[in-house]
Amino acid sequence: MTHDVKIAAFGALNADSYDEFAARLADAAKGMTYTLQSASPYPNTQAVSEPGRPLRGEALQDEAKKQELFTAVAGDGLAIGAGDAQLLVMPCMSMIGFHDGVEKAIGRRILRLSDALVAQYKDTTQLGVIHMRPAKQRIVELFGAKAVTPDDAQAAKLLAAEEELKRVGNSSPVEAVMREIVEDWKAKGITQILFARADAPKAKHAFSGHGNAGLVSGVAILSYFDILAAYTAQEIAKLS
Repeated sequence: MTHDVKIAAFGALNADSYDEFAARLADAAKGMTYTLQSASPYPNTQAVSEPGRPLRGEALQDEAKKQELFTAVAGDGLAIGAGDAQLLVMPCMSMIGFHDGVEKAIGRRILRLSDALVAQYKDTTQLGVIHMRPAKQRIVELFGAKAVTPDDAQAAKLLAAEEELKRVGNSSPVEAVMREIVEDWKAKGITQILFARADAPKAKHAFSGHGNAGLVSGVAILSYFDILAAYTAQEIAKLS
């Protein structure tokens, strides 16, 4: 008998992350029976701090606010049925360092994005990773010496592109730099690349129409949404 596997997704910083995870899961779990329920963005759709719902950056600087974040994210999960769901996921690279505290607050195991990433690339000897600036240390912790990250010049271009993004209102500046980095890494023989950025979906797929950074031939590119979705689909299969 096939069971309807209930999945609760929470802790993501924007609605696009939930949408992209849902789309990647639909591909990875095609033919499987599951129900996915997603929370609202954390801390809110305006991405501003509120009492009891601090921004991620605030939580990293203050232990009390970190505990508030754990409680708030766990509450978001419980509000959409995480207490009864078979699988819990947090489809957000920026939240990857908070899983321990959220698990403790919610009292349930979460399918960890970090575990999914490590499992995906366990047999890879060299991996290019394009990440958000605060995640560099986390990338080193996950992948060690196998990870190649943007050098200082590339990181500076990404930073400038992020500022330009705010001015033009679309992701094309960042996508263009990401494509440039991919092509540079390809020329150096790096053929496995992870897009570990919040804007990874737009950069990876052809429909973005800007940089198409994920469409460089001869390079296998995955976003962290692809990897978490495939990892979740494996768990759905076990429960079905």
